[in-house]
Amino acid sequence: MNRQGAAQLRISPLHVQQGLFALLALLITLIGGQQFLRWEQSQQPETPHLSIPHPPQTHFSAGSNLTDNDSMRMMDVDQAQPVDVDETPQERWVF
Repeated sequence: MNRQGAAQLRISPLHVQQGLFALLALLITLIGGQQFLRWEQSQQPETPHLSIPHPPQTHFSAGSNLTDNDSMRMMDVDQAQPVDVDETPQERWVF
């Protein structure tokens, strides 16, 4: 069995050194960015977090009675039209 290693790919020690240096530069940049964000957040005065209570959700089920649900109401969507228009009103669906 022939094993094709780094020598076959022509990766020189200089390429390895340059790659490691690029990784080190990226790592230092990321750590520096995180430290900068942490420093910025520590400079801002703390604002209290507001917790807004939400009403419980009611889900639709096939057996539920729609007339009992006050949140679902029929709305009139037809607008007043002039009397001289001979067009039949088109059906409109609003969801």
